[in-house]
Amino acid sequence: MNKTNIEISELGRVGVIDVGSNSVRMVVFDGAARSPAYFYNEKVLCGLGKGLVRSHKLNPDGKTRALSALRRFKVLADQMELNSLGAVATAAVREAEDGPAFCRQVQDEIGIDLVSISGEEEARLSANGVLLGWPDANGLVCDLGGSSLEFAEINNGKIGNIVTTALGPLSIIDVSDDIKVQDGVIKNELAEIAPLFKRRQDNIYLVGGSLRAIAKFHMERNNYPLRVLHNYHLPVDEVLETIAIIGDSDQDELTRMVNASPARIELLPTAIRVLKQILTQFKTEEVTFSSYGLREGLLFERMPAGLQTRDPLLEACRSVEDAQARFPGFGDQLCDWLLPLFPEENEERKRLIRAACILHDVYWASHPDYRSEICFYGATHANFGGIGHQGRVFIAWALLNRYKTKAMSLGYHRLRDLLSAEERQLAESVGRAMRLGAMMTGAEISDLGKIRKTKVAIELSLDSNGTDVFGEVVKKRFDALADSLGRKGVVTYA
Repeated sequence: MNKTNIEISELGRVGVIDVGSNSVRMVVFDGAARSPAYFYNEKVLCGLGKGLVRSHKLNPDGKTRALSALRRFKVLADQMELNSLGAVATAAVREAEDGPAFCRQVQDEIGIDLVSISGEEEARLSANGVLLGWPDANGLVCDLGGSSLEFAEINNGKIGNIVTTALGPLSIIDVSDDIKVQDGVIKNELAEIAPLFKRRQDNIYLVGGSLRAIAKFHMERNNYPLRVLHNYHLPVDEVLETIAIIGDSDQDELTRMVNASPARIELLPTAIRVLKQILTQFKTEEVTFSSYGLREGLLFERMPAGLQTRDPLLEACRSVEDAQARFPGFGDQLCDWLLPLFPEENEERKRLIRAACILHDVYWASHPDYRSEICFYGATHANFGGIGHQGRVFIAWALLNRYKTKAMSLGYHRLRDLLSAEERQLAESVGRAMRLGAMMTGAEISDLGKIRKTKVAIELSLDSNGTDVFGEVVKKRFDALADSLGRKGVVTYA
């Protein structure tokens, strides 16, 4: 990108420092994989933007804490021998009268070239962060920071209209101590910018720590079984209900439910009022919480165009396979072999089946007594983009059945129940097919023969190599697969 000090041409271990209005964070991405791999991640809540609207200057205590954090980050970055380290500052630094002086101080005293980016660039980077996880996303990205609120419309992976506002919680609190006055400011400014966007959005993607705290609260209150914030979908009426409950909760309860710092909890009541007005102005049926934002957007812009358009889920799975599987590359071959068993499935289902196949061998080194549990936990909690919660559980259920056929006894019923009965049955059949394929080969696809599904049978055609490996245990696995698909198993020999 041409507006910051981050070189596009060099890829590798990439460090990004984000000096925000409320927090200062350093993230180190391990290479430019299509799904970000977080090598290091540390945040310090400094509150640079506290009191900015009234004083027009950075908070003195916040500056001290931010400089201390940046000194630490510089030492860590040097020790990690990063390929590159970029640093950007957002709303507080760009709006403060002493913002430019602060950037110079960081450069002179610490040696970090801190670039103050515009609100429009901040919105664009946040939108690119969302596109890192959803390449074909459609909807409105709302990034709520400490001092600002950015909007970016995205359509089929392309960024459209962009608007930046001063509606971050720190800025709103500084406007007045009267909540009614604050709400009036929020309502009037959002009403002014709303005509710039479609009033009905396919989806609203929520970015920012205060908004993710709402998702945490909802998960905790409803005892939701999969505590992964990224790609957590909620109907709008449930979001509004959660907002109302948060508004009636005291600070101790919020701290317990959200597991966040007091500084974050302090901003939450204002953040929920901003979100309520957003959902009033822009109509949508559901919202999606995104863990990817500005920092991931910086990584996205560093990627070659060819990498940006690849499937983030499958690329992440292949990266894991390359690092951990015994026979990297065999997962795609295994998928091509077994897909004739599932010709009626749509492209998204086939995509999840491929992801499961790619991951089918990555936990081989785990203790055999716990391998199925480890692969289940790994798939449901992995740092994958381009996949929702149901998709995670589908892959995990398939992998669990790849190792154990009596998966029902393992105590994963609450996660399993995120899938329909039909989805669970399909995942179990995929698991059995993967198990059969893995048992029949020494990583040579030619050993597998050909398999297909007819109206009455699962037909496996074997050549001379396959005949030798089709022993008693393999036959048992084949019969179990055929039974799971409601067919009889038929083996033919070339």
